[in-house]
Amino acid sequence: MRKRSLLVFLALILVLAMVVGCTQPAPAPAPSDDPADDPADDPADDPADDPVEPQGNILTVGIVEPSGNFNPAYYSSAYDGYVVDLVFQTLIRRDFEGNYIGEAAHDWEISEDGLTYTFHMREGNVFSDGTPVTAHDVVFTYMLISDPSYTGRYGSVARLLEGYNEFAEGETEEFPGVVALDDYTVQFTFASPSRLNIANTTMHIMPKHYYGETYEVGFTEGAMENNAAPLGSGPYTMVQYQPAEFVYLVRNPLYVFEDEFAIEELLLQVVEMTTEMNDLLTGKVDVLAGQIQPDNIRDAQAAPQIMLNEYQRSGYGYIKTNHEFGPTTEKEVRQALYYSFNLDEFVEFYFQGFASTQFHPFSQVSWVMDDEYLASLPDYSFDMDKAKAILDDAGWVVGSSGFRERDGEVLELFILAMPDHDILDTLIPMWERDWGNGLNIKLNVAYEEFNSILDTVIYSSDERVEEWSMFFLATTINSFDPHGIVESFFHSRNVGSGRNNTSRYSNPVIDQMLDEGELIMDEDEARPLYQEIGRILTEDAAMMPVYANTYFDFYHERLTDFQTHGIYNWVAAIRDARIVE
Repeated sequence: MRKRSLLVFLALILVLAMVVGCTQPAPAPAPSDDPADDPADDPADDPADDPVEPQGNILTVGIVEPSGNFNPAYYSSAYDGYVVDLVFQTLIRRDFEGNYIGEAAHDWEISEDGLTYTFHMREGNVFSDGTPVTAHDVVFTYMLISDPSYTGRYGSVARLLEGYNEFAEGETEEFPGVVALDDYTVQFTFASPSRLNIANTTMHIMPKHYYGETYEVGFTEGAMENNAAPLGSGPYTMVQYQPAEFVYLVRNPLYVFEDEFAIEELLLQVVEMTTEMNDLLTGKVDVLAGQIQPDNIRDAQAAPQIMLNEYQRSGYGYIKTNHEFGPTTEKEVRQALYYSFNLDEFVEFYFQGFASTQFHPFSQVSWVMDDEYLASLPDYSFDMDKAKAILDDAGWVVGSSGFRERDGEVLELFILAMPDHDILDTLIPMWERDWGNGLNIKLNVAYEEFNSILDTVIYSSDERVEEWSMFFLATTINSFDPHGIVESFFHSRNVGSGRNNTSRYSNPVIDQMLDEGELIMDEDEARPLYQEIGRILTEDAAMMPVYANTYFDFYHERLTDFQTHGIYNWVAAIRDARIVE
């Protein structure tokens, strides 16, 4: 028996959050124990002391390894984001149908000019240590991500607010964009109307007394001291984090919505791609979300105790190349790599009908898409002769070394790859065949764990920019609006350590178009502009989308009322789910 969740094609306008996906900075991720006043005493700081001892009904979810950065202002991994979404609240959130509904706020008004958003917060709503959640915590959260010294990747959430530029550039210590009118009323004032403004009010609320104890304008470092010991007002708290093994969460007894989140305990169990399906079938884990491997899909379909939610994925796997250092700074090299990458062969072999190729940077469910636009895009279908000709014309010719050379320099690529990864185990031999042997490019593959790759291309990217030429990752896009993904990935203001423009792409034309696009209120009016942005990025081979696929969430039949789709993931679905023994 198989369940299908219906993908809801609504114009959800959520801010992208990435990452390795891209996650939105809105709906709150998962749990933390009660980190109280002294984080040194929190079990998250010494996770190996005591084993997990489940006390009630527990759901075990298989995930890829989190990095342990569970700070809403600084996390990058989607797996850390699960924890953030479960531990923290937002003012408002999206329901399954895509409507905004209250969370920490019970009501709100928007001014007629679309510039002022006033939220009325729930009195009696508290953080898991019992401290009230107030408008001052919201103000602190937005001041933190707007601060001149802030090094995270969520500044774009606040960028459209009144006074952001002056505050972020250190010209003033006043930030009129977000103010507390009283303890339970917070007001956002935007500099310009934008269809993105409402989503930009949905940053996870961080308790000022915990993350901002040492904060002052120009000094945000103290906010990172509790990255591994999150404290929020969301449905769960994090009891224990064991690196490379698990994150253990329990239901927050102080959560304001007492009748929601019936599942008392969550164990986010790190699983290996090679054994995760066996873990599900033998009951070691109850949920595997975002599954794409055809053999696993067929095994799940054949198992009577396993249910499946199937939906069109909002996101894709992609290759990013280094636009700041090495041969991939040249468009001709990037285009040659694209033409000599047999995407159709890979997708047909690996996904066996559960995915397709695409040459544009948007979600396949975005409102920017239509058949006419797809037909107008540059076509990078496999053409080895064309790839060779592009490199020859650019002066990269096969030399005495056996590799392509120009002015005595060998055309050499340094590829970051994860070990024991099904997709990369398929891709790398193809690259060695077509890029190495076919194009005579010297390839160097460096195998690094997932979190190490994130450190190289995100957290420490400024210092390590000369260590890589390309990497493969995947992203989930949490919006039907096209702006978030292209602004995050390609606007030059997002270049730098801790930020999302990991390829370090810079194009003043794209920057200007993105700045114009975010201010267009009507989707039909905005569509041609974003289509042109996508066309330029594709022509420039700014990155290489590898596949767009169907997602499957597998779960044990004892889990009921578990509904997911492309913009409503398993973390959101836990709100209504139940365990039936």
